[in-house]
Amino acid sequence: MSTSERINGFDALRTIAMWLGIVLHAIIAYRAVPEYGWPADNKFTLGFFDWLYAYIHIFRMPVFFLVAGFFARMVIMRSGINYFINQRFKRILIPFVIGLIVLVPLTMIPFHFYKLFNIQSLTLNESWKETFSLVFSWNGVAHLWFLYYLLIIYFISLVLLLAVKKIRANRITSFKIGNISFMKLAVSTLLLYVILFFNGAPVPPVYTGLKPQSFHILYYGFFYACGWLIHTNIKSIHSLQKNALPLFISGTIISVFLYYKASVLPNALNLFSVAVETITLVAGLIGLLMKYFHEENKIWRYCSDAAYWVYLVHLGIVAGLQVLLLNSNVIPILRLPIILAITFILCLLTYQYFVRYTIIGIYLHGKRKKPEKGEQNKGKKNLSFFVKKL
Repeated sequence: MSTSERINGFDALRTIAMWLGIVLHAIIAYRAVPEYGWPADNKFTLGFFDWLYAYIHIFRMPVFFLVAGFFARMVIMRSGINYFINQRFKRILIPFVIGLIVLVPLTMIPFHFYKLFNIQSLTLNESWKETFSLVFSWNGVAHLWFLYYLLIIYFISLVLLLAVKKIRANRITSFKIGNISFMKLAVSTLLLYVILFFNGAPVPPVYTGLKPQSFHILYYGFFYACGWLIHTNIKSIHSLQKNALPLFISGTIISVFLYYKASVLPNALNLFSVAVETITLVAGLIGLLMKYFHEENKIWRYCSDAAYWVYLVHLGIVAGLQVLLLNSNVIPILRLPIILAITFILCLLTYQYFVRYTIIGIYLHGKRKKPEKGEQNKGKKNLSFFVKKL
């Protein structure tokens, strides 16, 4: 397999991880234990959502950073460091800066309104007036923290790569990982446990400030490095297919166990269990998708292209709908599916008509050739059918 060959399973991986992000943020309002600063709807709550949130959260971002590390090395090996820097400047840094100026203020509107109207009990007019004044204040990087830390880790990895090349450490630069055996997964689990143990937490806490946090860099940098190493021998990723299902089931069982018993376990044992859970879920998910989605699929590829745009815009839509439905007469049990459906449709439609073939799409994922008129009509019908099926 060449370094430029497309890995179709990764299209499904990125797509599923991104859509799970919508699920993750949508269920926060309906958790039994509210999330600080987030809209909370006490008319419909389930403890199941607390577990589901923790379950998705534990493997979703590690998957993104692993994929980022994999493709970082692929681009560097194929096109060189200068091309990589130029591409990441265009696709990561520019969207990050524009996102801070445009997307973050818009995304924070429903959060500010909820706090003022539902928590502080201001009048509707007062809440809106104060909300729009807060929009122009500093709100942190919000959900763009992923891009922020990705840029930091890119910088660190490039510094290390250039340092290794300068001292001509050929053994390091030419190193290739073998098949991903049980022993390698065990070593990865131990390394992750060390990171968790010295930071005293199962995952990096949500932090949207500009001061880089060492825990976040070490934790997500670890998975980035895993992706980088996997790319040294692309065939190694296929070795996960054999035991993918047992790994994923094991991780899920540990997740359920920890949800009920984490509070009574010694901290060291709890963190070790989290490390096992994380590695088995990440390895299992990758193996399953590599096994069952190895053939090219236009729907997965399309959704993979759309994933970056979905990541950028979905949070404001989800939170806005949560606040809107919170103050409505809609049957509580129907609110979550309505949020998921509307968010999904809006994200896809805005991507198709305002992003995919525009300058925004060029910056997010590169130029996409617009189909001929006949193919375009067929594509619109397929998109409509796809949305209706959901």
